[in-house]
Amino acid sequence: MDPKTKQAKKIAQILKMFFILAGLMFVYIAFKFPPQRITSTQPAFELIISAVALIDVALGFILPGVLVRSALRAESGTRQSSTPIQRWFSGYVLSLAMFESCILFGLVLHFMGSRVLIVEVLAAAGLLAMLIRSPGSPPADYDVSNSQIQGDS
Repeated sequence: MDPKTKQAKKIAQILKMFFILAGLMFVYIAFKFPPQRITSTQPAFELIISAVALIDVALGFILPGVLVRSALRAESGTRQSSTPIQRWFSGYVLSLAMFESCILFGLVLHFMGSRVLIVEVLAAAGLLAMLIRSPGSPPADYDVSNSQIQGDS
């Protein structure tokens, strides 16, 4: 594995750790501070927000792969402005952000007076998705102009 690939993987692992820490802080805030609203939210509103949050979790697993595959298809004849490592890294950060948004939707529902079970499910789904999703191995940095893998001598 070349140094660029190792460095990208290490940064991705550090980012994952900090995203998990941020998610845990949001959960702490949700349970430390009670909601200001006395009445609970409408069940239909809870359902819609929960569905959007869980769709975010699913997209966090699916969307990065779709973006990388579409970039590879577009790369066939044109020079790309980003390297495969950059696209891999962007996809991974995108997936972590989607998982974090699920936790944030739970926090918003908490402060709107939603049921605790829904808040717990959304927080657990976001955190569990972050724990399950591994960065994987970044692709080799492929140079289109020279048609060779950089770093190989």
